[in-house]
Amino acid sequence: MKRIISALIFTMFFTVGGVASANLGDTRGAMAQQYGEHRLVIDQDGQLWTKANWEEKGHQKAKAAFYTYSFTRQGLHFSMEVGYESEKPDALVRFQRISPDMPIKVKEVRQYFPELAPLLDHPKAITFASYKTLSRYFQELESPTRMGVLVRELQRDSYFPLLAFNIQNEGILIKQDEEISRETYIREFTLEKASRTLVHDKLDVGSPEWRPMKSYF
Repeated sequence: MKRIISALIFTMFFTVGGVASANLGDTRGAMAQQYGEHRLVIDQDGQLWTKANWEEKGHQKAKAAFYTYSFTRQGLHFSMEVGYESEKPDALVRFQRISPDMPIKVKEVRQYFPELAPLLDHPKAITFASYKTLSRYFQELESPTRMGVLVRELQRDSYFPLLAFNIQNEGILIKQDEEISRETYIREFTLEKASRTLVHDKLDVGSPEWRPMKSYF
């Protein structure tokens, strides 16, 4: 019963306009409530600013590219970079990149990030593999095969939620779809907005670049 109630709470909390969208579309204030205040700001020139320095003078000299957060869940430390659609306090999340201090397994994603359950369980969610990178925000070495989850239901501003995972098997690069399992490790992942054109080009062609596969979440 407790699991059912928890699932309902997360579904209601992270549903926007009738479709689950996790943190995409949240404001900076909402993100602070869930993950704590951001620690650093990285401007568009790559310079780091502390939160205090940015608020005092940084925002007058440069434009923010990412806000960085740090939080711990079940004893594991995570770092998160968030890009917003503008620098206004009520600006909405455009993308997130999350990396754990130690890789987590695919089967552990729900354990550490229950807020992703509405995306993973969405009736229009498609789990897929790809030989090409799924995110320009990845920072770690990528396997030849990547994994993603697309929720193919348009949001209010005409995008599809996309989860992109940088995966390995105990430090070994993954080369084939068949090597992916519940035991596969995730080094980092992003939550981004995929355009209708991108999704069409990757999924709706004769030999799709994004190859649907079984979900191991």
